[in-house]
Amino acid sequence: MPLSDMAIRHARPTDKNYTIGDFDGLSLMVTAAGKKRWLFRFYWEGQQAKMSFGSYPAVSLKQAREWRDDARKLLAQNINPCEHRKQQRLEAEDEAKHTFQAVYDEWINFRRLSLNEGRQSTLSQILRVFKKGRPAHPGRAPYQKHHPPRPAGHPQRHRATQSFHHG
Repeated sequence: MPLSDMAIRHARPTDKNYTIGDFDGLSLMVTAAGKKRWLFRFYWEGQQAKMSFGSYPAVSLKQAREWRDDARKLLAQNINPCEHRKQQRLEAEDEAKHTFQAVYDEWINFRRLSLNEGRQSTLSQILRVFKKGRPAHPGRAPYQKHHPPRPAGHPQRHRATQSFHHG
C-alpha cells in the first residue's frame, strides 16, 4: 500500500531501524534515533543497490516520488542513477571552480606569494584595480561567459591598432 503523509508522521522509532515501503522501490527508513530517511532500492547489473534521497520532512513524499521516477527513467535508459548523480555533482563543482571570482581568487593567492602588501605596493594596486573593474556579480557566471573563445581565424589585433600601423 502506498505511503501517506499521515503514516509517515506517525512512524515512531523502535529499538531497531525499520523501513516502510511505498512502491516502485521507494521506502522510508526510520532509525532507532527517530530520523526518517528516503531510500530508493533498485537492481544494477544483477546486484541490489540503493541510494538516499534525503531526510523527511526536508524532502517531502511528493518530492521523493518525483526523484524515484527520475531514477527509474535513468534505469530504463541503462544509466546507473547513483553514478549519474555523482557525475552531476562533479560537473557542478567543476563549474563553480571556473567562475571569474574563483579564478581571480586563485590568481591573487598565487601573486601574494611573490608580492608584498602595503599601501603603495603592486599587490595593493592590483587589488584596487580589480575591485573597481570587477563585474557586479563575478562569482555567478562561468568564466567562459565573461570571455568567449575567439573563432578560428579571428584577428588578434584590434582594427584601430592595425590601421595605425599601416598608416
